[in-house]
Parts: sequence; C-alpha cells; structure tokens
Amino acid sequence: MKGRAAGGTGWAVAWRGATEVDAALVAGQLRAAGLDVLVDGSQTPYRAMTFPLGGTWVVRVPGRQLEDARAVLREVGEEGNLDGEEEEGLLSRDQRATLVVAGAGLGLLGVVLIIIVIVEAAG
Repeated sequence: MKGRAAGGTGWAVAWRGATEVDAALVAGQLRAAGLDVLVDGSQTPYRAMTFPLGGTWVVRVPGRQLEDARAVLREVGEEGNLDGEEEEGLLSRDQRATLVVAGAGLGLLGVVLIIIVIVEAAG
C-alpha cells in the first residue's frame, strides 16, 4: 500500500517483520515518538504442524521521517528488523529469491514426473 504523506513525500518502509502484533507494537513506539505511521501486511491463513507460518508485515513512515524512525527503532532494540531500502510489495529480496528457487525446484520435479510417466507408458 503506497501512499502520499503531507508535503508530497512518499511513504518509506522503516521496519519489516513476521507478525501483526510486532508491527503494531513498533508502530505504537513510533507514534509515541511523534512520527506518522502506516502498518501494512498479511498473515499466513494456516498453520503447519504446531507452529504458525507467520506472514510479512511492514511499518511505513513518511520519507522525511525515515531517519528519525530508524533512530527510534535502534534505540528500542529493533535493529534486526530495520528495512535497509524501499522495496516494492511485501516480500523482501531474500523472500523473492527463495520463491524463485522453490519454483524452479517444483518445475524440475514436474519434468521428472512427466518423464517417468512417459517411460512407464511406453514400457
């Protein structure tokens, strides 16, 4: 969700994490510091085994407030979730790369299964 802040400055991703609760807590800390905040994300709607798969949540601030937001987040111990650069969408570069590799693996598996079926049908 892209938006426009006052003064024509776009919204920048300041923080990225896996849960809505964490995003809400971080947003509250930034609001308490006087910053404008948008929370955006999605939660995986199912569980695997006994643990939640999570989701991807981002906290955005107006671009002009990004450095102030990063300073607040460092102060409260959120360095590990600081977003280094603005990325389109909700997936990080690493998450997109993982999906590409998984897709290639599934494609290869599909080709192998087709070959097996053809060999079995001809034999």
